[in-house]
Amino acid sequence: MTSAGGRPQQDEELVFWSWFFDRISPITNQISSFRDAVGNSAVGGIMDTAGQLLNDISDTAQIAVQRTVELTYSAILRSPAYLIVTLLLASALIGWRAEDFEHQINGDVEIYLPDGANSTLLLNEVREQWATDIVILYVQTNNAAIGSKHGSENITDAEILNQISWIEGDDNNADAGGYGRGLDYNKEDRGSHSCSSPMSGCDGVVWILSPAQIVKEANSTDYRFSCAVEKYGLPGSDGDCTLASQNPNEGYSIPQGDGAQDRIDSYVENSGELFSNFVRDTNNDGIWDTGVIIMGISFDMTNTDITPRTDLKTGDEIRDHKAFIAYVKALLSSDPAWNNCPLCFEVYDEVWTMDKERSDKIPQRKAVTVTGLTPVLHDVSDSIYQALRYTMLPVSLVLVGLTMFILHRSWKVIVICGTPIAMSLAVTFGSTVLFDIMLTPMIISAGPILVGLGVDYSLHLTNRIEENRTDILKKMEDDAWASKRDGIEVPEPDPFDPQISLTANVRAAMTTGNAIFLSALTTIVGFSVLMWHSLVPIEPMRTVGKTLLIGISTTFIISMLMVPAWIELLRYRKGDSDSLFKRGVVDSSRRKRIVEERESRTRETPWKKKSEDSAIDTSDVFGTILGVNSLFFYFVSTVIFTGALFILTDTTNLELSNSNLLILGFTLSTTLTFSLLDEFWESVGRVPLKATLLVILVSSLATVWGGMMFKEQLGKDITGSSDEVPPNLESYETLREYSIVFEGGQTNMFIVDATDYVTENDTAPIRDLPILDSIERMQTIRIDNVENTTTISLVNILKAIHVDVEIASLELYDQSLWDLIHDECWDESSNPLRPDCWPYSVSSREDMVNIAFDTLSPEVRSMLMNSDDGDGETKTLVYVNQPYINLAVAGGLRDTIDGHLDEGGCSDALRCGALGIEGVYNSLLTGGLPVSLDINDGIHEAQSKTTVATMLILLLVMAILFRSIRLAFFTMTAVGVVVLWQPILMWFYKVNVNVFTAMIGTLVFGIGVDDSIHIIDRIKDERETPAGIQKSVSRTGRTIFETTATTCTGLAAGLFVGIPGLQNFFVLMMLLLVLALLTSSILLPSLIVAYHELSHALRGRFGTWQDYDESGSVVDSDPIDAVVFR
Repeated sequence: MTSAGGRPQQDEELVFWSWFFDRISPITNQISSFRDAVGNSAVGGIMDTAGQLLNDISDTAQIAVQRTVELTYSAILRSPAYLIVTLLLASALIGWRAEDFEHQINGDVEIYLPDGANSTLLLNEVREQWATDIVILYVQTNNAAIGSKHGSENITDAEILNQISWIEGDDNNADAGGYGRGLDYNKEDRGSHSCSSPMSGCDGVVWILSPAQIVKEANSTDYRFSCAVEKYGLPGSDGDCTLASQNPNEGYSIPQGDGAQDRIDSYVENSGELFSNFVRDTNNDGIWDTGVIIMGISFDMTNTDITPRTDLKTGDEIRDHKAFIAYVKALLSSDPAWNNCPLCFEVYDEVWTMDKERSDKIPQRKAVTVTGLTPVLHDVSDSIYQALRYTMLPVSLVLVGLTMFILHRSWKVIVICGTPIAMSLAVTFGSTVLFDIMLTPMIISAGPILVGLGVDYSLHLTNRIEENRTDILKKMEDDAWASKRDGIEVPEPDPFDPQISLTANVRAAMTTGNAIFLSALTTIVGFSVLMWHSLVPIEPMRTVGKTLLIGISTTFIISMLMVPAWIELLRYRKGDSDSLFKRGVVDSSRRKRIVEERESRTRETPWKKKSEDSAIDTSDVFGTILGVNSLFFYFVSTVIFTGALFILTDTTNLELSNSNLLILGFTLSTTLTFSLLDEFWESVGRVPLKATLLVILVSSLATVWGGMMFKEQLGKDITGSSDEVPPNLESYETLREYSIVFEGGQTNMFIVDATDYVTENDTAPIRDLPILDSIERMQTIRIDNVENTTTISLVNILKAIHVDVEIASLELYDQSLWDLIHDECWDESSNPLRPDCWPYSVSSREDMVNIAFDTLSPEVRSMLMNSDDGDGETKTLVYVNQPYINLAVAGGLRDTIDGHLDEGGCSDALRCGALGIEGVYNSLLTGGLPVSLDINDGIHEAQSKTTVATMLILLLVMAILFRSIRLAFFTMTAVGVVVLWQPILMWFYKVNVNVFTAMIGTLVFGIGVDDSIHIIDRIKDERETPAGIQKSVSRTGRTIFETTATTCTGLAAGLFVGIPGLQNFFVLMMLLLVLALLTSSILLPSLIVAYHELSHALRGRFGTWQDYDESGSVVDSDPIDAVVFR
């Protein structure tokens, strides 16, 4: 092309870059001179020698490996059936135990406690004397019901309280035996603290708080008060409880007989705010229709009397929290319950407190429902196991099998690639049982990942063996054609000739097999990061890493051995079933016309050819499939797949939302359409060469955007919402409702320790009034004024319990124990001007304090004070109650409360001086809220640390394996940008952070790096040339598309689980793996192209590396039939 003046017109971009590199040539020349100087020096000699030594070692190792591979595959191909049977039997020996992997799943609360966190240390301290595990019975009378069952029952009705008291256990049924004696029949056992063996009288319940318990406490107070008076030898007593026993209300039970309801009402009135913490009027009709029984249970149930459950792993009988929950449910449905608790068998279709917007997810409401954090976690664990075993794994295997059939249209591929998956799953889960590896509910994320990854290795090896076999046969055909030309007849080659099969398998093992090994190794290394205690303080995340480690190792070994054996035994050839579904793109007249027009324009204006070439030629892609336009085919297939899935889910028990139906239908349609577009991958192979800067620019912009959103999206607090648990879970829905109705649910506490306190009075340390007064100030002035926070302590109980004291028919007072021990008359008893205080002279304030504390029932003392081991009680708990609220808000509340608790300074989490009394220390806050916050912090910490650690470790490993820092850096860049794009997807899909999404960074690195490794390994085989890169992407790109498709459909099984939070995790994983496919097949080669172009330009050879049209053939050329005329 010439300018107006007749001079050749130069490309402006070329002129600019030539000028730019000419300007920086002095710098590049100096760098080259320095490099040459180093190379010619002694250092260069040493480096050359070391490099040569490494090459020699590598060559020797490669020869040894190749010989080993030849011998191994030679043996396999001679007897493929023998190997398959052997592997099946070996897998069966381990895999038969997989049936019991349910019993490896631990649903206890403590497994979620973050290692080393203050809340964990404090919680373990509380467990030594008290209870940190809570079970709640949510009770609703017929007044809470809507519809025909609506009535007027009040929680404070004697009939209702007697039923609640029977469930709890009281003096009326303590001797009944079995279920008839209730749950807490031994009030002095502190759960199991006083028992050293099972069946020795301990019930596992440390304490109970409920409306009935408060009434029972008040009803028996006068007796215990009188008994304490006699105990301390006041005038008229002989030191025992003879007089007190004459009290008609001696027993720990609900008032009985005439006037019972009146006494109950007076007890309720006297208890004040304490009673209102455990009852609610949900329909504002003036009737308390809802109440709760809150039970603190022993951490260790071994020495209790509860009915044990059978450990199916060992056959032993065990007593634990799961057994206790089963015991509670059995008691509520037992024959004694039928006779004593009609309320236990009531069921309401709807109650006032149900969330109307979620009515489809809430089951019928039992009048007495077992809930609490401990039951919820066990129910979630059981539900997740059911979903994994009976939904996700079967659906995942079916979807992967369907995808493989779509891609290869051969049942043989399903057998070849499906068998290693099934065997790997059996061995993995069987190993967890065999080696007693603890699992957690998070294992649900590992199943589909193992299915998806398991087929990857098999597909890569299957495709490369077939490619090598095809190349060998093609070469033989070329040789045969030459022989025929010379008049020599050559027999038709057998594709499964032993020599052909061995050569094809050995080549595959030494090329793709090497890439598979590198992929497995890097994946194992990446997932191993999840097992590091220093990086991952949350045990459930570590168990996922451990399981994936076993699964990936097993999958690699089984795939490398079994795939060649199956291919040989089934004599599999790609295209065997082409008659089922004609493959390829059928040229249309439109496509031919476009090609002819382009060739015509090229002949007329050849200088325009390069500028008009596009990265992907739409005429090469949007042809026809089975005579139908490919875009229309894509649309129709999406509709067909989505419709078929809709019919399937509508006629089965499988559940799939409309949006998830569309996602899965779209995934299957994409797989089918692109598997039929053969020439599409040739076009994709040209993208890194034709649109290098565009690819890098777009990727960079997306990476910057994702990086800007990274902290905002991944720094979100864990919500703990209903989206994170299975639907229709009775215990969770009830706990959620309880948290809303009672504005509670999270039981927190702090310890007050007076062990080092020198008492001023003749009382146990924790009974001393200065300590009690200081606790009251901490509660009423500080903590109770924190938003959404209430407290319960000895102070509240002493204020709630009233006593009547009479001497010679003269009523001295009717007031609370708190008022009694603080009465000013103790200081005025000898004042002649205060005749009203003269009766107080018969005792002392110190004695009255002891009397007041002895008036408290064993139940209350077990809840609030440590056991008296000879020196009196030295510790007490202050309970801090809060609802389940957003952690961002909760974090501020915790900081405020801890700010009050550490005002006097803290030497550690257990020794703070906020009470201002020498020798008396308080702890920081522990319990539900602090633990949740620490778990949240642990997850975020693990999220960032594991991602960075995985990236750095994989970078180092690949630099060693590739023997190239440059290629390792490019590989990690292609995967790393995908991790930085995760926040964009989370923002778009409004995904919250949870324990599953916290692992995505590590999982994407571990899985996504496989694609990049296969691309890099193929480029190394084909060499880093334009033609080599294009061929590598077009050949290997198709295979990694197939493996990505199978992995994504394997993960799509997670869409069938009705847990939105888990569904979001799997959708995120699917999208990120698709992006990993794009970055590995487009961005990674683009980086290599850009590197070579830049390096050539820096050497002054700008524009010489990539002249695509002059770089040689980029496809295998067919032999040319030549006819010679003489």
